Amino acid sequence: MKVYNYISMLLLGVVSLASCSQDDGIEGENMGTLQGFQISVSEDGFQTVNAPGTRATENNYTTKFSEGDMIGIFAVKGENIVEDINNRQFTYQDGEWVLTDGEDAIEYKGSEFSKMNFYAYYPYDSKVTFEPANDDPFATYVSNWKVGVDQSGDNYTKYDLMTSTGTVQGDRLKGSIAFTMQHRMAMAVIQMPEKVYTFTNTDVTLEDYKLPVTVGSFTIDNVEASPYYQASTDTYRFLVKPNTAFSIKGTYTGAQEMDYAANGTLESGTAKKYVIEDTNKSSHLLAVGDYYCADGSIVSKDVETAPDNVIGIVYHVGNPQPSITTPATYTETNDALRRDYPSCTHGLVLAITYPSVGGTQTAAFSTNRDVFFGGWYSTDEDWSDKFVACTTYNTSIAAYLGYNNTVLMTMSPNTFVCDKAVSYVEAYRGAVFVPASASSWYLPSLYELDELVNVISTVQESIKNAGGEALAVGSRHWSSNERTGNTTVIYQHLLQATGAYLVDKYRNQGGAAGYFPMMLAF
Repeated sequence: MKVYNYISMLLLGVVSLASCSQDDGIEGENMGTLQGFQISVSEDGFQTVNAPGTRATENNYTTKFSEGDMIGIFAVKGENIVEDINNRQFTYQDGEWVLTDGEDAIEYKGSEFSKMNFYAYYPYDSKVTFEPANDDPFATYVSNWKVGVDQSGDNYTKYDLMTSTGTVQGDRLKGSIAFTMQHRMAMAVIQMPEKVYTFTNTDVTLEDYKLPVTVGSFTIDNVEASPYYQASTDTYRFLVKPNTAFSIKGTYTGAQEMDYAANGTLESGTAKKYVIEDTNKSSHLLAVGDYYCADGSIVSKDVETAPDNVIGIVYHVGNPQPSITTPATYTETNDALRRDYPSCTHGLVLAITYPSVGGTQTAAFSTNRDVFFGGWYSTDEDWSDKFVACTTYNTSIAAYLGYNNTVLMTMSPNTFVCDKAVSYVEAYRGAVFVPASASSWYLPSLYELDELVNVISTVQESIKNAGGEALAVGSRHWSSNERTGNTTVIYQHLLQATGAYLVDKYRNQGGAAGYFPMMLAF
């Protein structure tokens, strides 16, 4: 079973689940045939407790049934269990609930079924306690339910006890019974704080830089525990016994190592989010040559030993978004970097290695020539005002357009004039992963390579200290700029001097083979 965040709504008697997770979409009821009559099984979510005595249903935490999940079904007539519908096991298979207990099929008798009450529960248990004479036949079973302390991964759902009373869906004589599962446990949700860098630079104004903290240990009621982690919401979840006091404690490392406690008592079927607050911040003077790490952390270039997880070196300090650097030239509308990564306002990072495809680090830009790859957007109704031309290059304008140009490359219908370059970009993206605080890797613009030359000695020293690959100064490096008025050429740079770029070779000629330097914004 998979755990999601959903908005739950009742519309004309039909329950549908609309996802609020990263897997946005509409999830209908799980329909299945029960050997003679039909059922549907949905789930009503945890009600969110916002404050004492209040609940909100618009942000339910819900569960989606997955292949192989099993439920049990009972039928009761009067105060007795119907003999052939006694804890029948059904398994979710290929979108249907299938009878899988090996017993005889359920014979449908419309006149008899109209006199029965139906019950379902999850997860299936061959030794379930079911007392048909009680108003809640599962009451004793719920009371004795044990919630384990290891709720990580798939363990979470096996403790997520749910029960339901069957209700008529359509004509009972057609045997269609709907089960809307109710969560019988409660749920505590832990939202960790962020690690915050406050930059002390005086020559440039930088916004605070935020990262996830490093999560440490958890205990529940003083016993070591493992919660369920949901990546889409970046929260940690514990199922807890309802109407029973609990205490969750834990540690994390942000600006410093911290601990916290979340205590409470929750009713059955409710969830409460505990947001951990941390006002501590890390002060940092951001500088060219600083190490940028795989977890998004930034380490001063002046440390004695470079971290083991360095993926790049800071080579530009300041907001690189074109609409911010030169607002008279670029707008928020055509600023692709700002549009896709609005929080990347702190600087630029150069990768410490070159990408490789097929064991080769240098190649021609493409297999063909004679057409622009970056002009397609101007005639596209949806994108005509969303980008800047790849041919834009002017040493007097801060043209931080590498990300813009790379997006145009990867989206271009004219793939044959940038195919090799795209393959190198995609290879590096697949080989060196970046944190959520950064943009994706991209091929720099000619202006960005020009700026790199101004600080190249500092960057080279940090690359060396981090065990990276020295920049091949004097060798051809592809930019992401097409040459104005010439569809055959891509600007190249030798990384020797500002303005030392080349336009003398066709983009598809082997003699023009060059490196594909990678960078990102953060």
